[in-house]
Amino acid sequence: MTRPLNPIDRRQFLGASGALLLAAACQPASVAPAASNQISKVGLQTYTLREALAEDFVGTFEMIKDVGYDFVELNGRNFTDRTPSELRQILDGVGLPAPASHVDYNSVADTPEQLAETAATLGCNYVIVPWLADDQRGADDYKRHAAMMNRSGEILAASNVRLAYHNHQFEFFDLGGGQTGMDTLLAETDPARVFFEIDLFWAAVAGIDIPALFAAHPGRFKLCHIKDMSGDPAPYANSIDFGTIVQELMVNVGEGTLPFETYFAENDVSGLEYFIAEHDNPPRPFRQSIQTSYDAVKAMRF
Repeated sequence: MTRPLNPIDRRQFLGASGALLLAAACQPASVAPAASNQISKVGLQTYTLREALAEDFVGTFEMIKDVGYDFVELNGRNFTDRTPSELRQILDGVGLPAPASHVDYNSVADTPEQLAETAATLGCNYVIVPWLADDQRGADDYKRHAAMMNRSGEILAASNVRLAYHNHQFEFFDLGGGQTGMDTLLAETDPARVFFEIDLFWAAVAGIDIPALFAAHPGRFKLCHIKDMSGDPAPYANSIDFGTIVQELMVNVGEGTLPFETYFAENDVSGLEYFIAEHDNPPRPFRQSIQTSYDAVKAMRF
C-alpha cells in the first residue's frame, strides 16, 4: 500500500519537480556535435619556394620538414638540374616523401611510359598536368586534351601511377552555350583513369560553387591546393592577368576568407586525399609564410 504524501513531502516533491522541469526547459532541443575531423597530413607545393630552392636546394627542403610539413608536391623545376634519382636521394635524406608532382604537358602526351618510370623513381602516386598554353584553351582543344589524358592515363595506370589535371580559372570560362573547358574535361575523361587536383583559390576566383562542383562529380577530386584569398574576386572572374590577381588577392592560408572547412566537410563526396598548401608569390620571410599556412591548415576542423 502506498503511503499518502504528507504536506511537507508534497511541498518537497513539487519543488523538486519544478526544478527538474525548469532545467529541462533551459536545455537546447539538440546540441550539434563539435566538428572533430581534421587534416592529418599537410603538404607543400614546392613552386611556393622556387626562389629559396634556387638559393639553397637542400636547405629549403630541410626548412619545409622543420616547419612540420609531412610531404611535398614537386614540379618540373625541381628535377631540371638533377636526375630523378638524385632528387629522390635528397628527399629521402630530409625525410620528405613526394607522392605527387606537376609535370610537363608534353611528357604526359608524348612519353607516358618514361614519365611512369620517373614517377616510380620519385615515389609519386600522381602526376599532374598543371597548365594549358593560351592557344590551347578552345572548345575543341579541351576535347583533344581529354582524349589524350584518357590514353596516357591508361598507360600510367599500368604502372600504378595516376594522372590528374590541375585547374586555374580559365577552365571555367564560358566557351559558348554555357559550356566550359572544365565541363568537357570532367565529362569526357575516364573517371577510372583521370582525376583532378582542385585549386581552391582559382576556382573561387572564377566564382565556382565548390561544394556543388564536388556533388556533381563525386570522387573525381583527389588532391587540392589550399590557397587563401583576401578581397573581392568578382572583377577578375574573366581575367587572365595572373600576376595582378595573385598580387591583389592571394594571402597566406588563414589570413583570408575562403571557407576551407566548408569545402573539406565534403571530403567523402569529393574524394580528396591530398591537401597541399601553396602561395604563388609568398611574402618574405619565406619560413614565416609557410609556417603561417601550415598552422592554419592544422587548426581546421570540419
